Amino acid sequence: MRIDRSEWGIRLSDRVRAALSARDIEVARRLVAEGDGMAKSLEKEYSLMVKGLGITIRILLDLLEEAAGRLANDEARRSLTEVLWRFCRDMTRLVSPAEGSEPSAQDRAAGVAGALARTRLLLAESEARFDHEHKKLAGQILEALDRRDSNAALELSDRKERLEFVPLHDRLVRFMAELWGYVLERLGAEELGRFHLATAEAQRRGFEAWERLSTAEFARATAFLARQHMGDMAITEYEDKFQFEFSPCGSGGRLRRDGAYEGSSPLPYVEKSGELTFGKGKLPVYCSHCPMWNSVAPTAWFGHPQWVFDDPARADGSCTMSIYKHPESIPAEYFRRLGLAVPAATPRPGQR
Repeated sequence: MRIDRSEWGIRLSDRVRAALSARDIEVARRLVAEGDGMAKSLEKEYSLMVKGLGITIRILLDLLEEAAGRLANDEARRSLTEVLWRFCRDMTRLVSPAEGSEPSAQDRAAGVAGALARTRLLLAESEARFDHEHKKLAGQILEALDRRDSNAALELSDRKERLEFVPLHDRLVRFMAELWGYVLERLGAEELGRFHLATAEAQRRGFEAWERLSTAEFARATAFLARQHMGDMAITEYEDKFQFEFSPCGSGGRLRRDGAYEGSSPLPYVEKSGELTFGKGKLPVYCSHCPMWNSVAPTAWFGHPQWVFDDPARADGSCTMSIYKHPESIPAEYFRRLGLAVPAATPRPGQR
């Protein structure tokens, strides 16, 4: 199935809903079983996102384990332990609601090491549960379609996405933001930058795979990734670039829109202009990984950013990002805002 570029941002679940609303059982069944040319099937629609978030979090946990050994302040270690246990409590409620969610006295006595071990275990359990539940629900949706019961199929589709995937996605994203916020507040902006670059380096093979794509293929892959974050986007192709308008961005934008940087336990902002903030006066801590992963690290590896951001992380959760067809077209001012030297022209291997 070939999808027009104007529809790259539409999720498979929404295509299924549209077919069900139109009572087109045959199209709905084909989408559930065979996907839409981007997602392989309804069962696998969000598998890459859950796997990708898990990979990133495991890298962060390894980095934090090393950093914890350098924390001489007992209060700082207790604070990290509490961040981890708070995540464990929430994940236990998602994975095993019948189990007690509070850490035992023995768990707490194990300190940071015990909290890290429990976090890794619950992360693996949540991924296994996600795969199991989505396979089961996809099968039930197909059974409903075979009965030509579009109402049941629609209800199950909503459950699969809104009750199973979104709560897991949002808690994993929030946890990443909490870990970065901890690093910023306890270890400083320079260490946060090191964390971001080390995390990008650990996932470099994925960025290299992107670099081998043509610009259009890369834009399509980016749309697939972005739509799994559950935001809204519009994609426009210009002569020199593909421009993505996120309103909101499904990860950092929704965090901000939903009040994560307000209230009694707000996430922090990076408040020093530089590469972590796109040169802005301040930036939400979660969003600080975008300049580092998608611009600073790729410039070091490939000679140019892969994603170029224009007025990012706006207060309403929106963001504008572009993929340039020719890296030499990237404005020199963008490099300067990130504190990077303007490189010589470096064509993409897959550039058309």
